[in-house]
Amino acid sequence: MSLVKRGSLIKHGRYCSISLMPAEGTGLVLGNTFVIMIRRYARAGMPQPAIRTFEFAYNLEPSHVSDLEFNLFEILLDSLCKEGHVREASEYFDRKRGLEPSCVPSTRVYNILLNGWFRSRKLKQAERLWVEMKKENVKPSVVTYGTLVEGYCRMRRVERAIELVSEMRREGIELNAIVYNPIVDALGEAGRFKEALRMMERFLVAEPGPTISTYNSLVKGFCKAGDLVGASKILKMMISRGFVPTPTTYNYFFRYFSKFGKIEEGMNLYTKIIESGYNPDRLTYHLLMKMLCEEDRLDLAVQVSNEMRAKGCDLDLATSTMLVHLLCKMHRLEDAFAEFEDMIRRGIIPQYLTFQRMNDELKKQGMTEMARKLCELMASVPHSMKLPNTYVEDRHASRARRTSIMQKAEVMSDILKTCRDPRELVKRRSSSENAVLSANHVDRGYQKKN
Repeated sequence: MSLVKRGSLIKHGRYCSISLMPAEGTGLVLGNTFVIMIRRYARAGMPQPAIRTFEFAYNLEPSHVSDLEFNLFEILLDSLCKEGHVREASEYFDRKRGLEPSCVPSTRVYNILLNGWFRSRKLKQAERLWVEMKKENVKPSVVTYGTLVEGYCRMRRVERAIELVSEMRREGIELNAIVYNPIVDALGEAGRFKEALRMMERFLVAEPGPTISTYNSLVKGFCKAGDLVGASKILKMMISRGFVPTPTTYNYFFRYFSKFGKIEEGMNLYTKIIESGYNPDRLTYHLLMKMLCEEDRLDLAVQVSNEMRAKGCDLDLATSTMLVHLLCKMHRLEDAFAEFEDMIRRGIIPQYLTFQRMNDELKKQGMTEMARKLCELMASVPHSMKLPNTYVEDRHASRARRTSIMQKAEVMSDILKTCRDPRELVKRRSSSENAVLSANHVDRGYQKKN
C-alpha cells in the first residue's frame, strides 16, 4: 500500500509542521509515517512538533491508520529521550497521566524515562521516578534494573548498583550481562580488582555467564592501572574459556604502550597478533603510529603505515598528519610532500598547520619549486587558514619572552643592590617594568617595519 502525500506546510514561528491527510481513495495513513516524523522532529531539536504529531495520530480513528502495531507513545518518549529532550518527555508523560489518571504506564515507559534521566546525569529525577514506579506497583523487569545499575555505575555510585543486585535476587529476577557488566566495568575503572574478580566469579555461576564485554572491561581496568600482568591473565582466561579477543581487547594494551612510549612491548604485541592471523583495526594502527611518531621512530612508523596500506586500510587524517610532521622533523621533505599529495588525492584535506610547517621548512631548505607546488596543492581544495595561537609563538615570541625576563631580572638585581626602603623599592620596580615594556614595544615596532 503506498502513501499519497497530501498536505501543506504550516508555519509555527520559526518551525514548520506537516499536515497529513489520508491517502486519497484509501482513507488510510501508514503508521510508520508518524514514527518517521516523530523521530525526525526529535532529532532536529523540535520536541513540540514531535508531540503534536503524536497527538494528531492519537486522535485519528483507528480505521484511518494502518500498520499501527506498536505503541506510538513509547516511541515518542524514546525519541525525545534519546535526543536529550528528557524534561519535555517527562513533562508530557505527567500531563498525559493527569488527563488519564486510571491509565497505568507500562514498565517500558518507565524504563525509557529512567534511561533518559540517567543519560542526562540527572540522578534526583531518576530516583524520584523509580520511587514513583514502585508506588504505582509497576513491576520492574531485568531491563529496568539493568538501566538503574548502568546509570549508577556511570555516575560512580557502584555501591548502590551492588545493592540493586541483592534486591533483584530477593525479587527472583535472574541476573544477566545487562546487570553484571556495568558493575565489573565500574569496579575495574576504580582499580578495585579483587571486588571485580569476585563479581566475575558470581557471574560465572549464573546461567548466561560472562560475555566478551565483561572480560574487556577487566582488561581495560588493568591496563589503565598499568598492571599488564593482571591484564594478560584476564586475556589468557578469556581465551581458555573459548572467547576470541576483539580489536577492542588488544587496543587497551596499545593505549597503554602509546601513552608511556613502550615501543618494544607495543611492536612485540603487534608482531604476535599479525603472525597469529589477526587483523588490527584502524584504532590499533592509529595508536601505534602515535607512539612511533612521538618517539621519532620514523623507520618503524613508515613500516607500519606501509603494512596498514597493504591490508587495505588507508591512513586517515590524524595518522597521515602525524606521519607528515615526523617526516618534516627528520628532514625527509620529498617523502613528506609525497604523503601530503597522497592525502589530497584520497580526498583528505590536510590541516593548515601541516601545510604551513611544510611550506616554512621547504623555503628554509631552499626548495622553492616544491614549496610552489605545495601552495598549488593546498589552493586546489577548500581549507581553513586558522593556525594555533602557539604557532607564531614557537618561532618568535618565545625568544622575545626570554629576553624580556632577563632584562627584568637584571633591573631588579640592580635595584636590590642599592635600595633598602620597601616603599622606594615598589616605586622603582614599577618604573623599571614600565621602562622594559616600552622598550619591548619599540623593539617590536622596529621588527614590523623591517
